[in-house]
Amino acid sequence: MEFSIENLNKAASTNGLIIGIISTVIGVVTYYVFPSMLGSIGFGIGAGVVSLLIYIFFTIDLKKKIGGFWNFKEALKGIFLMSFIAGIIYSLANVVFYKFVEPDAFEKIAGFMEAGMSKTFENMGMEQEQIDEALEKQIEALKEQYNPTFAQFFKNLGIAIILQFVMSLIFAAIFKKEAPVFASTEEVEE
Repeated sequence: MEFSIENLNKAASTNGLIIGIISTVIGVVTYYVFPSMLGSIGFGIGAGVVSLLIYIFFTIDLKKKIGGFWNFKEALKGIFLMSFIAGIIYSLANVVFYKFVEPDAFEKIAGFMEAGMSKTFENMGMEQEQIDEALEKQIEALKEQYNPTFAQFFKNLGIAIILQFVMSLIFAAIFKKEAPVFASTEEVEE
C-alpha cells in the first residue's frame, strides 16, 4: 500500500481499535481469573511491559501497512492517532465495566492491594504508621482509577493523552524511515 494520509489514518484507526479491544479483554480476563494480581506492583510492571510490546508490534504493523517509509511527522501522527484511539476505547470500556458490570470491584481490588502492599512495606522495614499512610495514598489513587468521579475520569484521560503523546514522540523517532531520494540505477545491458 502506498503512503497517503488517508491510508495512514485508516490503518492507525484500525490498529488503535484492535489495541483498545486487546487491552480491554486482558483487563477483564485478569479481573475474573487473577483478581489478586490487579493490586500488585509486579503485575503493574508486567502489564506495562506487555502493553509496550503490543504498541511496538502494532507500530511496526502500521509502518508496513503504509509502505514502510514515513518521516518523523507522519510517524508521530500515525502512532499518536493509534494510541489515542486505543486509549479512548480502553478508558471508556473500563468506566463501563467498573461502574456498571462490576461496581464493587474497587473494594475487592483494594483488599488485595492492601494485603500485598502491607507485606511489601513490612519487608522493607517501614513502621506501621508509615505503612498506614502509604496505603491510604495508594488506595485513594486506586479509587481514582477504578471508581473515578466525572472530573477524575477526564483528569486521568488528560494524563493518559499526554503520556501517549510522549510515547508517540519516542516511537516516531525510533521507527521513522525516510523514503530513498533516488531510485537505484542499474545499467541495462543490451
